[in-house]
Amino acid sequence: MKWRNASLRRRLLIWLLIPLLLISSLMLFEVRSNAVHSANQAFDRALLSSALAIADRVVLIGGQIEVDVPYVALEMLTSSAQDRVFYQVSTAQGEFITGYEELPPVPEELMPLLEEPVFYDAEYNGERVRIGALSRYVASARMATRFHVLVAETTGTRESLSEDILARAAVRQFGLILIAALIVWFGIGQGLKPLARLEEALNRRSPSDLRPILHDVPTEVRHLVGAINHLLKRLENTLSTMQRFTADAAHQLRTPLAALRTQAELGLREKDPEKLHDVMEKLAASTRQTSHLANQLLTSARSAPEGLAGRPFARIDLGEITRTVTGSKVPAAIERGIDLGYEGLDGEALIMGDATLIEELLKNLIHNALTYCPEGSSVTVRLMPEADNTSFVKLAVEDDGPGIALEHRKHVFERFYRVSDGGEDGCGLGLSIVREIALRHDTRIRLDEPEDHSGAIFSVRFRLAPNQA
Repeated sequence: MKWRNASLRRRLLIWLLIPLLLISSLMLFEVRSNAVHSANQAFDRALLSSALAIADRVVLIGGQIEVDVPYVALEMLTSSAQDRVFYQVSTAQGEFITGYEELPPVPEELMPLLEEPVFYDAEYNGERVRIGALSRYVASARMATRFHVLVAETTGTRESLSEDILARAAVRQFGLILIAALIVWFGIGQGLKPLARLEEALNRRSPSDLRPILHDVPTEVRHLVGAINHLLKRLENTLSTMQRFTADAAHQLRTPLAALRTQAELGLREKDPEKLHDVMEKLAASTRQTSHLANQLLTSARSAPEGLAGRPFARIDLGEITRTVTGSKVPAAIERGIDLGYEGLDGEALIMGDATLIEELLKNLIHNALTYCPEGSSVTVRLMPEADNTSFVKLAVEDDGPGIALEHRKHVFERFYRVSDGGEDGCGLGLSIVREIALRHDTRIRLDEPEDHSGAIFSVRFRLAPNQA
């Protein structure tokens, strides 16, 4: 199994065992060093005792050094059958007196320290030995001289003792690691039980159950559960938008589609060219109205705040968008006999928003004015800084048409609400879309009445980008 696909329990176990093994290896290395040091200290005392016992039996007779090596001096070192003992007595000038002549001498770097006993490791006859050396004076009535005593012992017993200490420590260390691994393995299992219960609870949910997760979970996964809840909320909003769009489309398109079908069937049965032409005109008008309704439904679904959750805003030029959209509506205004114009800023007006949605907002406001204003009316699009707050810019569409009666004003932004005497191309979604887009941009659409009480003014104010304010 690849590392990235390993279970959480296995990952934690590996991250625990690797450091423990490294630490245990370092501790065992230290234990070995301490064991060798302790064994040397214990056995070196016996070497020193033997060397002192031999040194006490060195005498000077007739100018010659004589040694009577006591049996007990070597017997104290023969505690183990696997070790052998060697000794040597020599003069300070290196002249051999007695013992084993080939015994390794004291290293040069230790010679200045011979005032005190010294110990060193060497090799003798192919075996490792530990040697203890001391220097003493012997004197007679005529002279005094210095001599050296070396006592060596093979290191079999020392090494066995060190290895035994190391083995016992290793068994304890690996036993501790095994116990820790078992505790972690079963402890993590207990710690993950809340997640297992959470999994069971989620598996019991129906596909349409998108409620937030409210189960108690460990602190380490609370952020994960929070992210899942956020995702569920966005999914719920998206599904809600889709369901609303489906319901609206099914409800609003059923009648126009039925009318299209009826008119098409009438056209198929009609033989009179003039009547056929009338039927085709009605069919074309119904098709335009149905197409407009479908486009408005799609725009409404896309402009809803929940439909755009997570879509980031960008820095856009509201001035350029306003002038471009207004210019694109001039042909339609001329066709209806309406004077459409623009007043306001000629330069940039940078805001943070969605350019496509802002275009839809302005198109719907202008289309609404052109639809409900009679021939000979005027419609003016204005983009001006706020008089009392230069951090905002105000976008307004003003017309001098019949206006909106007081009883309709609180309903005009509702979905599918239409003023009774409105234009025939309307479907009751335009101002609802404007309201949704305004909410998406953290602002509101406002309906006012001109000072002369003729027509209507729809206005939205936007906060300018920081370096534009």
